[in-house]
Amino acid sequence: MSMTKKRIVILGAGYAGIFLSTNLSSKLDKYTTEIILVDRNNYHQLMQEIHLVASGYRTAEQLKIPISSLIQGKNINFIQGDIEKILPDKNTILLKSGELKYDELIVCLGSSTKYFNIPGADKYTLPLRSIYDASIIHNHILRIIDEAENKKHNIVIVGAGATGISLGSALAETINASPNKSNIKINIIEATSTILPGWDIRVKNKTEEILKEKGIRIFHNSLVERVDQNTLFLKDGLEIKSSLIIWTAGVRGYNIDIEPAIDKTNDGRIIVNEYCQTNQYKNIYSIGDLAAMKDSKGKLYPPLAQIAVRQARYLADSIAERYIHGTNPKEKFDYEIKAQIISVGSDEYVGLLNNYLVSGDLAKVIDEFTKQTYMKSLKSGGKNISVNLYENDFFSKVMAGITFAGFTFFKGLEKLA
Repeated sequence: MSMTKKRIVILGAGYAGIFLSTNLSSKLDKYTTEIILVDRNNYHQLMQEIHLVASGYRTAEQLKIPISSLIQGKNINFIQGDIEKILPDKNTILLKSGELKYDELIVCLGSSTKYFNIPGADKYTLPLRSIYDASIIHNHILRIIDEAENKKHNIVIVGAGATGISLGSALAETINASPNKSNIKINIIEATSTILPGWDIRVKNKTEEILKEKGIRIFHNSLVERVDQNTLFLKDGLEIKSSLIIWTAGVRGYNIDIEPAIDKTNDGRIIVNEYCQTNQYKNIYSIGDLAAMKDSKGKLYPPLAQIAVRQARYLADSIAERYIHGTNPKEKFDYEIKAQIISVGSDEYVGLLNNYLVSGDLAKVIDEFTKQTYMKSLKSGGKNISVNLYENDFFSKVMAGITFAGFTFFKGLEKLA
């Protein structure tokens, strides 16, 4: 490796990793900097829509974006491979295919399913953490619909967070459109007193109203004791027979072997400071779901795609500033969530925008605008005016508002056409 050419290695091509790599590529000179992106898959997954694959409203291929198409013409080298270990003292990553050296390393490998040490949960339930998982669930749903002509079925979803709610509502539409819908029931099990823990009460109430209209049964304050094949046992003594149990109750940091070890939370998330740096190594960063970073109020940022994208933009700016001007970042990472939209069906959304409850066509347009903004920003390396949606300053809010207004106007024209 050249002594003058710095090598930046990014592990993971999820929302954080792919956004960081394309943004860095647009800012750094390819003659002085080498950017390497590593992932086990050769595609980027649109994780926010995998519940639509499980319910049959999207195909797996529709949610896979070839990484080659996103990095074409950019200063990014992609390596498809499995990561075995990180050796920080040697600035080395061990891949199954060999060693990879780095000057700076960003670890953004996302999260995995958390089972809370509940007996049988990992063995007798299906997770929903990838397009592959969603495809397996969809196959089971097709089987259940086919068998429902002569047999009653229960589908159980454990966890009423955003993933469980989106999955349940989309599955309900699929079931309700089938000829044997009366023989299939969807149940959502939640350990706390409300669905969508951490969300605004208005969104919770509106969402629960929609779920009940779709015929979904919700069990509040229901703690799972254990899981056997086709049976969920709750701590209050209730037993629920089920043809399919899907586990969306929690996430933990992706388990990556780092030797010597660095600071992590009990859930396996890598602890980082306000500059996205690990405590032990200033040339190792972590962003996205895997990173445990506290906000200005001392609370951990939630594992959300919009947080991952914003951290990626911040870190790209910080690294570029240091490489180009030799200065360290003056501002710490700080981000206020301005909009949260949740999918509650194949084509239905609810959420908050600037503290206002939105649903129906407006929520749908906001969701579509956010997705299109993300894709345009990816392909432009952040050189896109609509990327201001992810900024907090006054000018960016105004520009994002103008862009969104134009988007909404043209969507209206499409409906009239």
